[in-house]
Amino acid sequence: MKLGMYTEEIVRPTVEELFQAVRGYGFGEVQFDFVSACGVQIPERIDDALVQRIHDAADHNGVVIRAVNGTFNMIHPDKAVRKEGIRRFEQIAQACEPMGCNLITLCTGSRDPDNMWAFHPDSTTEEAFSDLLDTTEALLKIAGRYNLFLGVETEPGTSTNSPRTSRRLLDHFGSPRLKIIMDCANLFGPGRAYRQYVRETIKEAFDYLEKDIILAHGKDIKEGPGVSCTAPGRGIVDYDYFLERLRACGYEGPMILHGIKDEADFPASVAFMKEKVWAGGYR
Repeated sequence: MKLGMYTEEIVRPTVEELFQAVRGYGFGEVQFDFVSACGVQIPERIDDALVQRIHDAADHNGVVIRAVNGTFNMIHPDKAVRKEGIRRFEQIAQACEPMGCNLITLCTGSRDPDNMWAFHPDSTTEEAFSDLLDTTEALLKIAGRYNLFLGVETEPGTSTNSPRTSRRLLDHFGSPRLKIIMDCANLFGPGRAYRQYVRETIKEAFDYLEKDIILAHGKDIKEGPGVSCTAPGRGIVDYDYFLERLRACGYEGPMILHGIKDEADFPASVAFMKEKVWAGGYR
């Protein structure tokens, strides 16, 4: 299993310096975020020359762009905002092939108009789910045009706040293009981030979703009543069990390290993950 990282977590003045740093930390793969190149996750317009620079910088350093972040609020209460998100998403889709990538990662969103990850009581209503279906349908049409896969996550503040709701979304479409990003730290809602719930929480997610996993995220969550993510190895995620289940379901992709807010923590996080990956039987 190769280790990768989310590019948002290393700040460099240019994409050339960014990919040099990625390789310097020993990563061979990334989940790329355009915020690393132009300061905006989903730009209004993506210049062809910038896309070429990203491709060339990754290629020069031997780094594979495994996925590109295309996150926007898929159930924003304002339909016009959702429509603009879909338009910008297509800009990302157009850039994927020249970057050598075929996967776009998504957040299913929240009814909170200002924060797509924030809890809102209306995010899990049938009306919100209907809007999610409409947005997903539009994105799948774009994915079909550009031969891409879409990856969604179970996240506590979003419309897919449980493995069951994520399964419902996938089953509605039955599309081979709609897949799951397995981030075990994001499975824990308020009041669940305690050691006694860890294995049963991860088990439930794999039981519902393992056949559709396209990417794994290596992040962690602190023990306590709230939801506070942290660097891998500094929380309560059971990586032995996480990797055991990944191996059992035949996952052959990378582990994308995530949640590392201080660059000084990269060496320790990489060392932790390498130890776990090797102990889990991955080579």
